[in-house]
This record gives sequence, structure tokens and C-alpha cells, in this order.
Amino acid sequence: MTQLPDFDKLLWLAQNDPNHLDKLQKLVCEEAIESCDEGNRAQLLSTQHHLEQQLARCTNPYHRCNTAMAVMHEKFLVLNQAMSDPQKFRQTKADVIPFAINER
Repeated sequence: MTQLPDFDKLLWLAQNDPNHLDKLQKLVCEEAIESCDEGNRAQLLSTQHHLEQQLARCTNPYHRCNTAMAVMHEKFLVLNQAMSDPQKFRQTKADVIPFAINER
């Protein structure tokens, strides 16, 4: 597993070489996901993709931080619901609405 630099080095990277910091973040995330069992890997990859899509729309570091916290808070709420009332969580189903296709 990749060893993270100390806080001062991370701060320096954020201020002077943000591309390197992004690569380090992706590497550490990939390693963490790969170290998980197969059953959780797909969910973690989905969460990572969703987070990356949300962060791509951010305009500054504070916006990124708030967005990341909001996404993770939402995930924790779902996890809390699943743990608090698993029966109700399993019964939750989405309504699938088909697209209207015009055949000509």
C-alpha cells in the first residue's frame, strides 16, 4: 500500500502540484478498493465514480470538500437505514419507467 506523505507535503502538493496530488489520491483509492473483498468492490467503485463526477463540477477546494462531505453523508444515511431496519431496506424497490420509443 502506498505510504501517504505527511500533512505538510500534501499541503505543498495541493498548492504547487495539484496534478500529482490527484494521481496520488486516485492511486490510494484504487489500492484501498482492491484490498476489499469482491462483494464490496462493485459498490465502492460505484461510489468512487459518483464522487468523482460530483467533484468534477466543483470550482474550488472548499466546494470540493463540501461536496465530498455531502456525498459521504448521503452514503452513511443509506447505510444507517440498512442497519437500523434491514427488512424495510430490502423491500425498497425502484419504479422502472421505460423510455417511449418512437418507431417509424
